[in-house]
Amino acid sequence: MNLFLFDDDTVPLPPITTSQAVQRVLSVFDALHRGTGPAPVVRLRVREEVLVEAKAVDERVRAGERLPLVGTLVAIPDRSVLSARLAAAGAVVAGYTVPGVVATGAPARLETLSKLDALVLTEPPLACRDVVGFVPTRGLLPLASAGAGTVLARDAAVAQEVASALTGADPNGAGSRSWPDSVRLSAGTAPRVGVPGAAFRSRLDPAARERLLTTADTLRVAGAVTEDVDLGVGEDWCARRAAFALRDHDALVVPAERGTNPFATLIEGLDTAAVVLPAGDGGAVAVVTTAFDDQVALDLAGLLTGAQAASPYPDVGVELVAFGAYLRGQPRAGELERLGARFVRFVTTTRHYRMVLIGDEPPEAGVLRAGEPWQGGPLVGERWLLSPSALGEFVAHLPATMRLGTVELADGSNSPAVLCDPVTAERGDDITGWECWRAYLRHLSALRPSTARAGR
Repeated sequence: MNLFLFDDDTVPLPPITTSQAVQRVLSVFDALHRGTGPAPVVRLRVREEVLVEAKAVDERVRAGERLPLVGTLVAIPDRSVLSARLAAAGAVVAGYTVPGVVATGAPARLETLSKLDALVLTEPPLACRDVVGFVPTRGLLPLASAGAGTVLARDAAVAQEVASALTGADPNGAGSRSWPDSVRLSAGTAPRVGVPGAAFRSRLDPAARERLLTTADTLRVAGAVTEDVDLGVGEDWCARRAAFALRDHDALVVPAERGTNPFATLIEGLDTAAVVLPAGDGGAVAVVTTAFDDQVALDLAGLLTGAQAASPYPDVGVELVAFGAYLRGQPRAGELERLGARFVRFVTTTRHYRMVLIGDEPPEAGVLRAGEPWQGGPLVGERWLLSPSALGEFVAHLPATMRLGTVELADGSNSPAVLCDPVTAERGDDITGWECWRAYLRHLSALRPSTARAGR
């Protein structure tokens, strides 16, 4: 039985082109009409109407617009604000999801996408099969619903990109929320993850127990710190225990399948964000975080699946270029990570900057603008992204030898940066010729064994 419903209105059919969005619509609608693959309960729009919008997207691309969701077909709740935001990002709305299907337990399953790229629901899924479910913090998506909405997609990166396009204050939504100034943009290199303890796991069926343990093992291999937490068992299990566990951990990993499923209880009883990940055996696990730690959950999902969007979900970050001891793996990088800062990429300055050695034990570098052009050189640094509140806290705790300034980058942009106090720099040895702090450290590592042998 075909579970898709169709509108009766028609509009003129646009000329068929070879462009990305139009061809995507043609292939998906043809497959759905042929009944290829299981179909979710979606009220499809008229194909000709969708093709008109897809053609408009392709015209915008040809005109030079950069659209993050070009060619992406999505089914959403029937709200104009959702349609407008997806259209702005280059996505095409193929149809409308039927509200309440998950909550009522209707036999038609919404945990499969068929040929669409994503579904947006007004409630969390009971389970996810073959697709990822991203449940953003309640109120971030303009769903006109008090519950936690969900974006279903084939991987966490696509789900995040669709959610990013939809996120924003809803002028007509009483429960609408915005990102706080202190939002975390990264899980860091060693996030702490709570895993239900042995008593809880003993009540799971063997497949669910093995799934949970395998997930914890994978996170540990990726650098996370996993710890057993007491969530109770049976009727003694309660969301309050999970809330206490989240106070001391970046996230929890819990089963997310029907039956012994604490995930639905957490989502309904707590203010959380989550990513539900399917397993090959038909089950699922969920990564759950506190409200507004959405990117932490997405980062952990990325560690588990390898799918990671290029930009973080909260679009509220400010840039900071770091050098010396603030580079990843160096002694002070943890000061950025504790504030939820996110490494973006390596950058290079113009030839107007110097790097000086301002400490020996441990060695530390400072960067400042060169007095004369011939004194400087291009220096390699790292661009980080952090929330406005985190940047203020970071600057407030800078040592006396450092200050916040601005650097000119080789790509022509300017960015806030951690620079050296000029008075301190006067006493330091110039190491600009190395151009990169890590290159200078490698030089020291190669030099020290020779020096030690010479002193014997």
